[in-house]
Amino acid sequence: MRFQRHLHLLAAALLAAFAATIAFVIPSFMQIEETINIVVITQGLNLTMTTFMVATAHAVLLGLPLYLLISRKRSHVGIAACALGGFAVGAMPFGVLALISMIGGGTPTTINWFNGAPPPFGWIEYVSTLGLLGSLGLVGGLTFWAAIRISGSDERSWRVVSAAVLLTCGVFVLPVVVRDKSCHNLFRDSRTPVRLQVHANLRVPPEEWKKLEQTFADFGQAQALSIRRDVHSQDGNVIWRSVSLCNDAGISISVDDEPWLARIHPTRADEGMTLSIYSLRSGWDWKPLTRHLLGELEKIWPEKTTFRGLSGQILLFEDAMKGRP
Repeated sequence: MRFQRHLHLLAAALLAAFAATIAFVIPSFMQIEETINIVVITQGLNLTMTTFMVATAHAVLLGLPLYLLISRKRSHVGIAACALGGFAVGAMPFGVLALISMIGGGTPTTINWFNGAPPPFGWIEYVSTLGLLGSLGLVGGLTFWAAIRISGSDERSWRVVSAAVLLTCGVFVLPVVVRDKSCHNLFRDSRTPVRLQVHANLRVPPEEWKKLEQTFADFGQAQALSIRRDVHSQDGNVIWRSVSLCNDAGISISVDDEPWLARIHPTRADEGMTLSIYSLRSGWDWKPLTRHLLGELEKIWPEKTTFRGLSGQILLFEDAMKGRP
């Protein structure tokens, strides 16, 4: 009987963690402005799994002991106690660690996505973050109370346990089942040797990104390469964007631009975008296609490509075309 009660409490804690996870993930998805595709879906599933793991740790390591402590002193733990307890569990770990850091002279910062600049982590940000985390904990606390209340009879209690098991399995299984299996996912097959052969900075003006995209699209169509465009923006500001070409024969070419990072570190803006060329299969000759693309880029943006070695040193074109060991 005691084991059954503890099992039901654990199931209620898992449901509380799942509810807090959903309360965090759904608003995050609502902020996505780009088209939903397999990349966004896989990132969302991975975010859900990671958030659920963190929420479960809070619920099991802090929430359950707090509930057991209160239930020893009170015959009935009501909805208000569960809600307030959930708020405390959600906010307390971050609140204590951040407060210690601030008092100890640390300078934790947070990224302000509205203008790309990292402001000082002051008391306003501290309180607002506590409120956000506490509200997630409050959702979890209310869910925990509802699950305990529903578990009044044996039949209902086992339904709660079954729901907790199914949801937990779903959170961990879906990221494994739903994966990007295209050549754009460099790690789709762990047996495939992925090797970065060419790394370069492409100093293309940001306002010419569309032209760069079209250049890649035309080249990909001519060479029968798959093309993918990804962009992540928030409140009308581009956070990062990329365009990639690949084929199953064994090559992946991508250009990545991170405007937000360039705004934080002005020196990054001078380096430009990042051009990366990977070979996906050993023994496949990636050089002819690479030379062709680099030649096209040189025609449109002459002397705008800087090749980098393993340590970031500048390489000549022919040295870069030797690839990396």
